[in-house]
Amino acid sequence: MPAISVVIPVYNSAKYLRECLDSIVSQSFSDWEVVAVDDGSSDESPAILDEYAAKDCRFKIIHKENGGVSAARNDGLAAAIGEYVLFVDSDDWIDETAFRVYWDEVCQTGADVVITDHWTWKENGTETEHRFFAQDFVANDKSIIQALQRMVLYRGYSPYPSARCSYMFSALWSKLIRRQLLLENGIQFSRALKLYEDGLFALQVFHFAKSVAYKQVPTYHYRVLNNSLCHINEQRLVTDSSNILNEIQSFMDVFDKDRALESAFLSRALFLTKKMALRSFFCKGAQGTFFRRYRAFKAILLTEPYNAAVKKAKALKLCDNEKSYGKLVNHGLFFLTALMYELRARIQRR
Repeated sequence: MPAISVVIPVYNSAKYLRECLDSIVSQSFSDWEVVAVDDGSSDESPAILDEYAAKDCRFKIIHKENGGVSAARNDGLAAAIGEYVLFVDSDDWIDETAFRVYWDEVCQTGADVVITDHWTWKENGTETEHRFFAQDFVANDKSIIQALQRMVLYRGYSPYPSARCSYMFSALWSKLIRRQLLLENGIQFSRALKLYEDGLFALQVFHFAKSVAYKQVPTYHYRVLNNSLCHINEQRLVTDSSNILNEIQSFMDVFDKDRALESAFLSRALFLTKKMALRSFFCKGAQGTFFRRYRAFKAILLTEPYNAAVKKAKALKLCDNEKSYGKLVNHGLFFLTALMYELRARIQRR
């Protein structure tokens, strides 16, 4: 049994795939396997995967018809045999010491989950280091682990706030997870979600984890690709956001009877309305007249659970720009908010 199984869903990522796989091959810690799931790629990705498998028996390759990232990860998880699992995205790469950092922490703490930090890499060549927490810690206390659940929903609920924390704590690539914890509790990725499937998975992981360790060491290079600000169409993002909140609500109905996650849930809901505003309703390339889009945006803010989040915005632990956004919508200044974002988008079009 290898110490670490690396599960990589792959879909048309030939441009970056070799860099990802080479970063694993070059690890200073060698007791690992890769389970790469080719999710019906139409580019050179399948051939690249087969090439690496032919050279290194630690690579397992699954070729399947396209079924989405959640299904691909579930298939990879089912084929994994390592003691711990790490999920890696095929357009990212990891530091050569990553596995050693993780495994040293496992040996020292025996934690069910080990968290490390990351860099954000942009296509202009700049890279920024992020730290999720202000200090190293090992948490066996349920209240701290529950605070990590809240942080999955919204970063303002961190038990150890860091000024350099990114918004990516829900991502699984920062977390090494004991595979038996996943198997014993039937934790899988929801195929109902197109966005935030990592977050729902992480909520379940932290619910069942008995111990969590954090090492303030960056190990992962997260690649941010240049895309249009309006890369998600209006209705899809509205539908996806609703699905996200419904799935989280269903989880809370079963596992959060004391409603400890409620404020963080409302913060996530408010965050999603801002995301819809910037990426769907008032963005470069948005379709339809401003007034039609404003009315649609306002209707969402008046719909539950978004409206509850708007009403309670003052009491939520909002961060950065979400603070000013929360104040605006909490005071009912929906039109002013929409107009500000519309003017911002029009300036970007020039």
